Amino acid sequence: MVKHLPHISAEHDFSILSKSIHFLGDTLGRVITNLEGKKILAIEETIRKLAKESRQGKEEATKALLRIVQGLDTDIAYRMAMAFTCYFELVNIAEENYRVRILKKRRTNQLLYPKKAIPKESIESALFELKKAKVTKKQVQEILEKMEIVLVFTAHPTEIKRQTILNKLCEISSLLKKAFGNVKLPQSIETEIERLIASLWLTERSRSKNPQVLDEVRTGLWYFEHTLWDVIPELHNEFKRVLHIYYPGVSLKPRWISFGSWIGGDRDGNFQVTTVTTAATLILQRNLALKKIAQSLLQLSEIFSVSSQHIAPSKNVLGLLEEKLKVYPSLKEEYESYPNEPYRLLLLALKKEVEMAIDTITEKDLLDFFTEPLPRCFTLNTINTVLEAIEENFKASNTRIFLEGEFQKLKQRIEVFGLHIFSLDIRQHSSMHQEAIEEILQLNSNGIKSYTTLKEEEKVELLNSLFQKPFPSLPSLYSHASERLKEILGPILVFSRSIRILGKEACGCYLISMTSGLSDILEVLYLCEICDCFIDIAPLFETLSDLKSAPKILEDLLCHPLYRNYLQKRHNKQIVMLGYSDSNKDCGYMTSNWWLYHIQEKLHEVCQSHGVDLILFHGRGGTIARGGGPAAKAILAQPKGLLDGKIRITEQGEVLSTRYHDFDIAFRILEQTAYGVLLAIYKSRKRSIIRKSWKNIIESIAENSYVAYTQLVQNEVDFLRFWQEVTPINEIGSLKIASRPIFRFQSKSFEDLRAIPWVFSWMQTRFVIPGWYGIGSSLKIAIESSPESLSILRQMYDKWPFFQTVIDNAQLSLAKTDIDIAKLYCSLATNRSLSDKIFAIIESEYKQTVETILKITNQNSILDHEPILQRSIRLRNPYVDPLNYIQVEMIRRNRSGSITDPNEIDKIRSVIELTINGISAGLRNTG
Repeated sequence: MVKHLPHISAEHDFSILSKSIHFLGDTLGRVITNLEGKKILAIEETIRKLAKESRQGKEEATKALLRIVQGLDTDIAYRMAMAFTCYFELVNIAEENYRVRILKKRRTNQLLYPKKAIPKESIESALFELKKAKVTKKQVQEILEKMEIVLVFTAHPTEIKRQTILNKLCEISSLLKKAFGNVKLPQSIETEIERLIASLWLTERSRSKNPQVLDEVRTGLWYFEHTLWDVIPELHNEFKRVLHIYYPGVSLKPRWISFGSWIGGDRDGNFQVTTVTTAATLILQRNLALKKIAQSLLQLSEIFSVSSQHIAPSKNVLGLLEEKLKVYPSLKEEYESYPNEPYRLLLLALKKEVEMAIDTITEKDLLDFFTEPLPRCFTLNTINTVLEAIEENFKASNTRIFLEGEFQKLKQRIEVFGLHIFSLDIRQHSSMHQEAIEEILQLNSNGIKSYTTLKEEEKVELLNSLFQKPFPSLPSLYSHASERLKEILGPILVFSRSIRILGKEACGCYLISMTSGLSDILEVLYLCEICDCFIDIAPLFETLSDLKSAPKILEDLLCHPLYRNYLQKRHNKQIVMLGYSDSNKDCGYMTSNWWLYHIQEKLHEVCQSHGVDLILFHGRGGTIARGGGPAAKAILAQPKGLLDGKIRITEQGEVLSTRYHDFDIAFRILEQTAYGVLLAIYKSRKRSIIRKSWKNIIESIAENSYVAYTQLVQNEVDFLRFWQEVTPINEIGSLKIASRPIFRFQSKSFEDLRAIPWVFSWMQTRFVIPGWYGIGSSLKIAIESSPESLSILRQMYDKWPFFQTVIDNAQLSLAKTDIDIAKLYCSLATNRSLSDKIFAIIESEYKQTVETILKITNQNSILDHEPILQRSIRLRNPYVDPLNYIQVEMIRRNRSGSITDPNEIDKIRSVIELTINGISAGLRNTG
């Protein structure tokens, strides 16, 4: 198998990484030989050799590679796809372990050499920069008091690996980590890794059915149970440690970072997310929180085996213990085991109480909307009362050392995770609320023919009149409602009841996707008032026209007396979400990025004029086209959205496994986010004025980029047919990878196509159009517009973080683009003259984009400024290519119609699915 690939970091000794990759590649080769025979390994090696030679420009090697792949029978094609897919999975493990090694070394050096070994983009480096800028203690305290980071997990999985496969890869990673850096791995570990790789090879890759929503909920919770539960207190302690070094006396609030989720609440076009699903999600979250707290209390009880003869218990501690012994008489037997250890016994009694609370609140309790009285619910007050009593006792005894470590960690976990793990958001498409209002009007005989056909002004006028009338009786309305209306009201009613039973922290905000007018928000306000549900209402602006309208819509909203009264009760905090994915799909990469940047300042000005705190919710994805890229740089590139110190960011389903499966990597991701937010809050306080020449040129670039993008995507005849034929979009649609369909609605129009499969399909083909298309022609026009334009663009790249981030992220997309591989997919088109014409347009724009970016960045090749990343991509490419060749051949066979054997058709589709998996692993990008 393949022998070497580098990690993306330039730090430390590559020989360790190289040795791991050699070992994994050799082991995979032995597994293939043992299980499949030397012939299969020989075919794989031939394909690998030809792919490398093809990359070197040898035309005969390209032709030979094509011939071999076209001649493979389906069974051997599957084995070839498996070989390269497994290899990339193993290489990714080696690289991640190497990264973890570097991170651990940095942390050790940081602790050993304070102020000398400061990792880049860390909390310490942020405080160091603030200190260097002469930011005072008072100013830092103000920043910390305002800082609120909410990371929101979503279920947008283009991760097509089964959980079984992920578990095996985690086991291999764990074993490799144990002996990482040794001259030779112990034989026992070598043998176990070989066994796991063999198991990986022999395990079925395809799911038998689509994952259900609650499966996705459990997957999201896995990261909290296994990683984040431990990461958060360590991150908080690190923050306090470096604060003490740079700003002694400045305090850090316990809850400066927290988590949200859409998983189980995102109903936008996903009809599997039902009212019952949302209720079940809230219960799953609560039960996990109780389980983890019980585990922490058990650990804590071992530490607090302190004898009452050494530290006398307070009356408060003894009183609490006596109360719990009355409630749980079985604990008296344990009392006899620990007669002089009241603190241990009190914590064990509390653990028992927490365990007893698991499953006491059920879905039914949240779904019985009109049943009173409410069930009695275990609350955090019970836990906090015990912890505070013990804390007071030990403080009075001058033994504060016991209040550090696990005790402090549990308090920090409770602050961040509570009894809800993360706050659940609801997201619903704006059109659903229009339907709900229409039916409510009909049920109440308001004489309106059709609410949905009214103009925007008429809708607002009608809604205003509805607020002045008595609200319809909810039980009566619900009993007469259609199933459609019940499913729109259902999650709001679940939230209303959950706030009363589980507490307001369990429920997040209500997001309105495709918000295009004031009526879209007033409709939700009306539904919330009917359901007696008091939550944050957040418009989501996604398309170009909606982004342009957003400041006006927000102005109208904050001027609306009824909504403003509602907002005052929400502490005058307004969440506004910006959609990176759909805006990119709608208007292209450059135009989307500019308008997302441009309106942030406008939105802030609107909120500031009304005395409202703006919380921008950035709906970023994993790929560049969907707003992905380095988190800290993206945060720092924003204009003024962090003046109020609050930010929400989505963490998309496709990146969760790479960001949060490992303690050290998760710690690093969160630390980089904190770094970006800290500095962004400080920098946002200084008025940022874009130079007039910069603004003029970027507006022109955005406009011309939009023209180029829409000319291709919307105006080019049969472009969507071209896309459907030359990409595996139809095959992706048939994969059992998520509970969500590719299209929001049955119309299957381009407007209703989700951005994730759109980006995913272009990434697979190596066109990567959403990550760069439209930049080249617009930059060329800008450069040629005047003699000084190129100089201005170079200044913008050097001195404007926004422009630099946009260009650098486009470079990453361009580095993963391969126009020759993309041309291979054009052979799938039924109309070759059409495909040749469209391909020529794309190829021309690609070459223009590379050329203009190189001019602006003063590079000879894309990513010259990032040589390690550049080399890594270049070395990966020859091993991704065979997967592309196999994918194209299998798609051709699948679509030919000449194969009638159902078993053969299933085999072909399995190969396609495997290549999709392998290409994603090789490029380290999905949708």
